[in-house]
Amino acid sequence: MERIELSAELSLPKIVESGQCFRPVRLENGLYRLISGQNILYCRQHSPHELEISCGKEEWEAVWVSYFDLKSDYRALCETAEENAFLSAALEHGRGLRILRQDHWEMLISFLLSQRKSIPAIRTSIQKLCQRYGAVRRTAYEEAVFLFPTPEALRKAEPEELCSCGLGYRVSYVKDAAEKVLCGALPLQDLEALDDEALFDQLCRVRGVGKKVANCVMLFAYGRYERVPSDVWIQRIVEKKYAGREPFSAWRGAGILQQHLFYYALKHKEEFTK
Repeated sequence: MERIELSAELSLPKIVESGQCFRPVRLENGLYRLISGQNILYCRQHSPHELEISCGKEEWEAVWVSYFDLKSDYRALCETAEENAFLSAALEHGRGLRILRQDHWEMLISFLLSQRKSIPAIRTSIQKLCQRYGAVRRTAYEEAVFLFPTPEALRKAEPEELCSCGLGYRVSYVKDAAEKVLCGALPLQDLEALDDEALFDQLCRVRGVGKKVANCVMLFAYGRYERVPSDVWIQRIVEKKYAGREPFSAWRGAGILQQHLFYYALKHKEEFTK
């Protein structure tokens, strides 16, 4: 492994615990494993601006700089918001958070599965899917790592087997997504060229994709910073900290700021459940 200096502040623990990703894991001795498509990265954090990484510089630049969104200046973006005491506290608490640019297909399926599930339950379902239907890769760290299942694999999967992975009523959602991708009705890579509203409309053509799921996919796979996924925690934040008036429409890069507020709420649940 070699050490690399980062152009932006980054916190692996905060990213892994932020609710935007479900497969990164912390191993022993402060080592983390992350997966992006076919690429597997082991890394260890030494400071907010220094990582020890298992890949070469070419792969780092080609895959992981984009994955961690390291070319975006979040601090400058956050300064454009009209800060109040709560936002300031959330931004400070979340220093090092990055909006990951994750695989389109993986994010679509992951957030379809996320509906009415806790974060641990989502992780468990996705792990079972990968172990049953994903290709296996053996790494230099003596691990058998399962990649995310392809659309072909999930289209062929028996509904009963998918149910055993904890999908429940979401089986039909996954089947419809796989079919639309494979028949060309939903060309996920080509959707990058669409503006936000057109992308939103295309994603909502998949069975089970509503406003929240579409906004999650747009933010965490397509890097659309103005999209704000809203769940019970965001609703509680708006009620308790903003007198019921959502602040996001006035903020540039609202999705990034929303992620900081969401992470703060996850770590301070007592403030929002009284």
